[in-house]
This record gives sequence, C-alpha cells and structure tokens, in this order.
Amino acid sequence: MDSSNAYSSSEIKSGFFVLVALVLLLVLTFVVGGYFKKGANEWKVQFGYLSGLSDSAPVYYAGREVGKVDSIQILRGQARPVLVTIKVSQDAFVRKDSVAYIDTLGMMGEKFIEISVGSKDAPPMEAGKVIEGVDPIPMHVLIRKMNLLADEVAKMTESLNPLLKTVNDVVGGNKEEISKTLGNFHEVSANLRDMTADLKLHPWRMVRKGS
Repeated sequence: MDSSNAYSSSEIKSGFFVLVALVLLLVLTFVVGGYFKKGANEWKVQFGYLSGLSDSAPVYYAGREVGKVDSIQILRGQARPVLVTIKVSQDAFVRKDSVAYIDTLGMMGEKFIEISVGSKDAPPMEAGKVIEGVDPIPMHVLIRKMNLLADEVAKMTESLNPLLKTVNDVVGGNKEEISKTLGNFHEVSANLRDMTADLKLHPWRMVRKGS
C-alpha cells in the first residue's frame, strides 16, 4: 500500500472531530431556532434610543424567548428614528396595546426586547404592524437627574436651617413651660381615662348628673 495515500491516525481523529463539531453546530442551530418551527410573524418596533441593542438580540414575550431581532434601520428626519424588525414565534399573542421595552439580560448586560402581553380584551395586532416601543433612559440622563435632585435637596436643607434654628431657640428658652404643659396634658389625659372607665362601670351616674 502506498504510504502517500494512507491517512495517519491523527488526521483521522481530526477529521472525526470536525465532523462532530459540524453536527453539533447544526443541532444547536435547529434547537435555538426551534421557536420558528410553527412559523414566525414579523413586526416592526419603533424606538428613539436603543441603549446598545444589537442585531440578532433575543425577543421575549411574557418572560419567554420567542424570537430574534432581524434588522435595525435608522430613519432620517424622524423624531424616533430607529426602526427594529423582529421575527417572533406565533406562540406570542401580540395585542394592539402591547408595547416593547428594551431590558438587560443577566450579569453580562446583553440587551433584549420584551413585548408586553397587553390587556385581556384588546384585539390581536396584525403581523407587520408597528409595535410602540418604550425608550430606555440613557445613563447620562439618569446621572443628570440625580445631580439635579441632590442640588434641590441641598437647597431645601439650606432653607430649613433658619427654621430649625428658630425652633431650637424657642424650645431652648421655654423648656420649663413646655415641661409643665406636657405634665398638665398627661394629668388631664389620666383624669379623662379614669372618668371614662368609671362611666363604663357605672353608666347611670351620667343620667343622674344630667337630670
């Protein structure tokens, strides 16, 4: 046998592993795309801001993955210029009042689209229509709002300082009178409590005093 036509054991093993890898890749492709086995519907989702959403990002419905982002298109001259095309399994019952959110998946921070279930009595949305998208809040906007809130709290604290000082001065200069007033209040409360308890035990006394 010509040695040039023979395959070494290492070459055979390499070829076998390549074949197994191809088979696993095909199986994984069918498993991942299993939600399309009944067919898929296509919808559009319009956003003004994507927060890092990418092509082929997963689409969830009621917390379950039902599809993928098919394409992302930028529309010129639009107030909300991002149009996302999604392909979703027919298992997802999208209604006319369903909306789409962009959320973050797990610790890795992968972005995905979540489609809300919508209200029970809302009619179904026809495939191909545009689902209203809810824009995520950009991080720089959150930081700016937090800074504005901190400034407002600081201003409020500064404006309250004179009032707190006045209250402290009033309390500090009238501690004795306040203590006496509180003592009188406790005494009156105790008398009313004793009177109420006595009337509960002897209700006729109220009638006798009223006559």
